[in-house]
Amino acid sequence: MGDSAALPGVAALLDRHAAAAADPERARVLGADVLEASATRLQPLWAAHADAAVRAATTLCGAAPFLAPHLARHPDWLPRLIGDALEQPRDADAYHERLRAVLAGAPDTAAALRHFKYYELARLTLRDLWSAPDDLAATEAVLAELSHLADALLDAALRHALDLVAAAAGPARWATADGAPLTPAFTVLGMGKLGGEELNYSSDVDLVYVLESTPADAATHGLAPAEYYGRAVRELARLVSATTGDGFLYRIDLDLRPEGQSGPLVVPSDMLAEYYDAWAATWEKAAFMKARPVAGDRRFGWRLIRGLDPMIYRSAMDYAGVAAIRGMKERVEQESGRAGATFDVKIGAGGIRDVEFVAQALQLLHGGRIRDVRDRSTQRALTALAQVGVLPRAVADDLRRGYAFLRRTENRLQMVGERQTHRLPEDAAARRALARALGFDGDDPAARFAAELDAHRAAIRAAFAPLFADEGVQPLLDLFQRNVPHLLTQPAVGPQIERLAARFAHAIDASPNRERAMNNLDRFIRGVGSRGFYYGLLLDRPELVDRLAALFAASEYLSGYLATHPRLIEPIFSDPNVLVLSRAELRAALAHLRDAVAGERGDEEPERSLAALRLLHNRELVNIGLLDLAEKITIAEAESGLTELAEVCVEGALALARQELARRGAPPSGAPEEFLVVGMGKLASRELTYGSDLDVIFLYDAPGADESAVLAAQEHYVRLAQKLIWGLQTRTSDGACYQIDARLRPSGNQGLLVTSRASFAAYHGGSAQAWERQALLRARPIVGSPALAAAFDALRRDILLRPLPADAAAEIHRIRQRMEDELAREEGARRDFKIGRGGLLDIESVVQFLQLRHLAQHAELLEVDRIGVQIARLARLGLLTAADADVLQRGWAFLQRLSSRLRIVENRSISDLDEERGDLDGIALHLGYTSPQRAGGARRALLEDYRRHTAAIREVYERVLATASDRP
Repeated sequence: MGDSAALPGVAALLDRHAAAAADPERARVLGADVLEASATRLQPLWAAHADAAVRAATTLCGAAPFLAPHLARHPDWLPRLIGDALEQPRDADAYHERLRAVLAGAPDTAAALRHFKYYELARLTLRDLWSAPDDLAATEAVLAELSHLADALLDAALRHALDLVAAAAGPARWATADGAPLTPAFTVLGMGKLGGEELNYSSDVDLVYVLESTPADAATHGLAPAEYYGRAVRELARLVSATTGDGFLYRIDLDLRPEGQSGPLVVPSDMLAEYYDAWAATWEKAAFMKARPVAGDRRFGWRLIRGLDPMIYRSAMDYAGVAAIRGMKERVEQESGRAGATFDVKIGAGGIRDVEFVAQALQLLHGGRIRDVRDRSTQRALTALAQVGVLPRAVADDLRRGYAFLRRTENRLQMVGERQTHRLPEDAAARRALARALGFDGDDPAARFAAELDAHRAAIRAAFAPLFADEGVQPLLDLFQRNVPHLLTQPAVGPQIERLAARFAHAIDASPNRERAMNNLDRFIRGVGSRGFYYGLLLDRPELVDRLAALFAASEYLSGYLATHPRLIEPIFSDPNVLVLSRAELRAALAHLRDAVAGERGDEEPERSLAALRLLHNRELVNIGLLDLAEKITIAEAESGLTELAEVCVEGALALARQELARRGAPPSGAPEEFLVVGMGKLASRELTYGSDLDVIFLYDAPGADESAVLAAQEHYVRLAQKLIWGLQTRTSDGACYQIDARLRPSGNQGLLVTSRASFAAYHGGSAQAWERQALLRARPIVGSPALAAAFDALRRDILLRPLPADAAAEIHRIRQRMEDELAREEGARRDFKIGRGGLLDIESVVQFLQLRHLAQHAELLEVDRIGVQIARLARLGLLTAADADVLQRGWAFLQRLSSRLRIVENRSISDLDEERGDLDGIALHLGYTSPQRAGGARRALLEDYRRHTAAIREVYERVLATASDRP
C-alpha cells in the first residue's frame, strides 16, 4: 500500500468503513489510493482522526468515485475535509469571501477556480451523504449551497473575463451626448434551478446576460457596450465551460434568453421588458419566476426582475397559463415514456417536474394578488402556498418530502460520474449502490428504495392530478370574484352572475380552445367592470354567450376589441348573417352613427364625428373578422372589406378636417379645393389586413397661382392633412382608427407632408430612386379632388412608362437582398415570412419587376390590383410560365393566410415565425392542420408546408429576378 502503510491500522479501518459505503469494492480500492496519496499530510493527524479520515475517503469514493482523482492530486484536501465544520452551511457571502482570498495569490485563475469548485463539491458531497435521509432542511441547504457556490464561481469568472477584454481592447469608455461619463450596468441572471437556489449536482446553468440600454445618441470610444460585453461573456463561456486536467466549472445554457438561440447574446434591458410584456410564452414567464441575479451588478439585476413582476404575475388568475403548463407537462411525459424503460426522476410521472409544475401553476394563478407566494425556490413556494391557504398543508408536506427525496436521488445519480443524468439505472448492482448511497440498508436496499420511491410518486401524482382537472364553473366564478367582487355580494345581482358564469362555463367547455377563451373572458370582464347592463344583456340573450365564447376561443385580436369596447356586442351579434357592407352602406352607417352619438351623448363637433368614425371602424372591423373566422368570406373579400372601411374612414376624416379649418377661413383665393389623398401599398391594391397602417401621399394643386399664393395654398393643405391625420389617429375613449404613414412621399420624412403636383412630377423626373418608381405600381387616388385624381393617374402612367434603367433588376435585387440580410435576421429556428428568404417580398419583387419591365407593351399591367390578380395577368400574357405562376399563387395564398391568422388569432402583428413558439400549435390547428397521432403533428405539418412554399418561391425569384440582375 506504499506510503499508506505508515498509517497504523488503515487496512482494518478500510474494511470496516468500505462495507458501509454505497459501493464497498469501489470504496475500498479508490479509498486506499486516496489515503496513500494523502498519507504524508494525514500522519500528524492520524492518532486523533484516523477513523474520520478513512470514513470520509470511503464514503466519497463509494458514492462519488469521480472525486477520487481530485483527492489524490490534492493530498491536503482530505485532511482539510476532516477538519472542516461540515455541519455549518456556507452562505453566498462566505463563498465569495473565500474565493476572493484564493484568487488573490493564484497564478492561474482558471485552475484556481476549478480547484475551489471541486474541494467545495467534495465537502458538500460528504455532508450530503452523512445527513439523515429524512432531513428536509439538510437537503434544502445542500441545494442552496450548490447554487451559491455557482454564484461565486460565475461572478469571479465574469470579473476575470472583463479584465481580459479590458486588457485586449482597452478599458470601457462611453459617454452621454453632452459628454458625461456613461457606465451601463451589466448583470447575469440565473434561471431555472440556479435562479431558484436549488441547483443539482451536475446541472447546466441557465443564464441570461442583460445590459442596461443606453441612449441612442451615446458616444462610444472603442467598442460599443454590446460588443464589449459580448466579448466578455464569450470569454466567460470559454473559461467556465472548457474541460481541463482540473475538470470544468459549468455547462452554460442560454436558451432561456428572449427569442432563444435567435436572440442577441447580450440582451438590452428595454428589449427584455418589451419581450416579456408582449411576446413571451407562458413557459417563458413561468421560467422567469425563478430569475435571480447571480453575477455582475446585482442591484441592477433585482431592479430588472422587480420591474418585470407585473408582466409575469397577472392581476387576474392565469388559467390559460396553467393549462399551457399542463400541455407542456403532458408532452414531456410522452417524451419521457419513449426515452427508456426506467423511471426518470426529473420528468417522469410523479417526478421532480410534477412538483415544480404544481408550485408554478399555483404561483401563476395566485401570485398576482398574493405576493407571499412569489418565491423562486420550489420548496419555499410550497410552504408559502400552504401558509396562505392555497394548498392544503398536508399536501404541501407530502410534496416537499417527495421533492427532497427525488432531489437527493438525483444528486446521488449524478455524483457517480459528474454526469447530467436523471434516469434510474437498469443494472441491479448500480441500483443497489444508489439505494445504499441514499441510506437504505438490509438484505435488499434496492427493494426498500423502490417502495419508498413508489409511495412518494403516488403522493405527488395525487396532488398534481386535481390541479389540472376540469373544475367546471368554479374558475368562471373566480374570474368574476377577482374583477367584480362587489356584484357577487349583492342579493339581486349575485345569483345572476352565478347563472351567467354557469352559461359561460358550458359554452367555453364546448369551445375549441378553452384556455384562450378563459383568458379573453377574463379581459372582457375587466373591460366591462361593474356595468351591469352588459351582464343583463347576456342573461337575456343566451345565444350571445355562445357566440362570445366562440370568439374568445378563436381570436386574441377581436377579443381585445370587445374587451375595450363592450358596446359592440349588441350591433355585432344582433344578426350573425350580416355580410361586409358596401361603400354606400358604410357611408350611410357613418351618417347614422353621427346622429346616434348626438342623440345619445349630446356631443358637439368635432367630438361627434370622432366618435362616429371610431364606432364605425370598430364595429365593422370586428364584423369582418367574425365573417373571416367563420369562413363566410374569403381572405381576399376580408381584405377588400377592410380597405373599403379604411377609405370611408379617410373620407369622413377629410370632411371633419375641412369643417375644422372652415372655422379659420375658406381655402386660399376661394377656389375649389385641389387636394388629394393617394393610397399606397396595400391600401392601393385593396389588400389591407387587420391592424394595418395606412400608407398615403398627400398632393395638392394650385394652377396659375403666383409664388405667394402657392405658399399660402401649401400652408392650408398642410394644415388640412394634419387635421385629417388627427381625425384618424387621435385616441379617444372609443380608441383610434388608423395610424397614418406618409413616408412614401418625395424625400420621405425629410420632405414636406403635402406635395404639389408640379413638385411631385419634378421629383420623379429627377432624383427619385428605383424603389420609389416601383412603389408607384401600387398608388391609387382614394379621396379628394376628381380633377387632381385624374391628373395624378396621368402623371403616374407617364412616370411608369418611361424607359426602365438598364440596372433596374440589379437595383431591385440589391434592395431586396439588403432587407433580407439586415432586417429579416433569419437564423436558428426563426423565420420571417414577409422579408425573409422565399417570403412575401420575394413574390412582390418578382411581380413588380415584371410589371415594370413589360408595362410599356402591355398597358393592363399599369392597373392597380391585388398581387394574385397581377400574377394571373402575367401568366396570361406569357410573362410568367404556368408553373412559376402556380408556385407564386399558391405561395402567396399560403403566406397571406398565415399572416392573417397570426394577427387575428394570436394578435401578432410582426412577421416572425419562430419554429419553437408554442402558439404555432394553435395556429396550425386553426389553419386546418391536424395531429391525429402525436402531439405537435399539426405544427410540424405547417412548418413543412412553410419550408416547401418558401423554397419554391425562392427558386422562382432566383430564376426571374436574380438572373435578370446579372444580365448586362
